[in-house]
Amino acid sequence: MILQNAITNLVSFLDNIMVGQLGTEQMSGVAIVNQLIFVYNLAIFGAVSAASIFGAQYFGKGNHKGHMYSFRFKLYATLLVTGGAILLFLTKGSALISLYLTDTVGNGATDLALQYMMVGLIPFAVNQSYATNIKETGQTFIPMLASFVAVGTNAILDYLMIFGIGPFPELGVQGAALATVIARYIEALIVVIWAHIH
Repeated sequence: MILQNAITNLVSFLDNIMVGQLGTEQMSGVAIVNQLIFVYNLAIFGAVSAASIFGAQYFGKGNHKGHMYSFRFKLYATLLVTGGAILLFLTKGSALISLYLTDTVGNGATDLALQYMMVGLIPFAVNQSYATNIKETGQTFIPMLASFVAVGTNAILDYLMIFGIGPFPELGVQGAALATVIARYIEALIVVIWAHIH
């Protein structure tokens, strides 16, 4: 579980490293967006952790219905937090970014990166709801595997999309954000599909 949380934070770190090769302004923009997303991640972890205490107890007692209620609470709470975060980013995203940057930094790419990242908030919320529920049952391998796949996907797509390698256009900061969003969807799909099959 510690390894999986470290991997979750590694996704943002990869973006910072690769975008840092484009220039200081672009790196500053991505770092700021990642800080805003990190605060959102903390809110999600708080929401799922609160319900996981009860979920683990219900699973330990063999109370399947109670375990499912805790899962529903996690899903609803994370989607509520996600809705609030998206609303905040849509209405005050530029203002939040401008607290850290001047108008000239990033040439508007930071706002666009934040918009891309908002698309990845929903799969992250769903993934955390499912992954914590799976971990409560003692199955920690699948969420960790999904995280490894997400980091690998993000690293490869970052390289291809940021620098425009092969058939991919050079997208810079937007490429980093798009790669992260794709990786989040893949991670969520792996966890959700495994959970419903098992």
